[in-house]
Order: sequence, then structure tokens, then C-alpha cells
Amino acid sequence: MSNIPAEVEVLRLSTEKIIELIRQTRNTLIEFYQEDEAIRAYFSEHYGLEKVSAIKNEFLKRDLKELWSAPVDLVHYAALIKEIKDSGNVAIINQVQHQQRFVQEISALFKKYTY
Repeated sequence: MSNIPAEVEVLRLSTEKIIELIRQTRNTLIEFYQEDEAIRAYFSEHYGLEKVSAIKNEFLKRDLKELWSAPVDLVHYAALIKEIKDSGNVAIINQVQHQQRFVQEISALFKKYTY
């Protein structure tokens, strides 16, 4: 999902740079889910819904756009920020447990439209 190579040197990054990296990674995922086919596939795979109304689809896209422009939830990403800060290794953002943080944030929006 991210474009950070695994062999990235260990760097000392400011907290602001780490937060920006997290925002960019989150927003890349959000951009992926702006496509109707990606939305349909997500609902099908996670909730067994083969069809979602056009209204729900548009409201979800609106929520995704709002999240895209929103600041990073520092509480949600605190462990990741700390781990990058402590290790200086930005490649850990690609680890499964950290990728799940990004998915959890997006999933909360999808869940709103499963009723």
C-alpha cells in the first residue's frame, strides 16, 4: 500500500514529519476507496453486501473526503508515531499490525453504511 522501500535508512524524523507520513499513507488508502468498484468490493468482502444504494455510496465518498482533509487522529496512531520516532525506521509503517490501523480508521466509515 505504501511506497516506502523496506531498506530505508534509519532516520531521525521530527514528530511533524512522522505525522505527515502517516497522513500521506492514510490518504493513499482513502483515494483507493473513492472508486465505486473498490467500495462495492469492500462491502461485498466484509459485509456480504453485493449492492449498496447510490445514496449510501455518495455519503460514504463524502465521509472519505472529509477524513482525507482531516488531521491525523493522534490517539489512534500514537503507538505507530512512537515506534517510528524511537526506531527512526519509517518502513515499519508497512508492517501488518500498522497497516491494520489505517484499515480500522477507514472501516469505521464503511460500517456506518451497513444498515
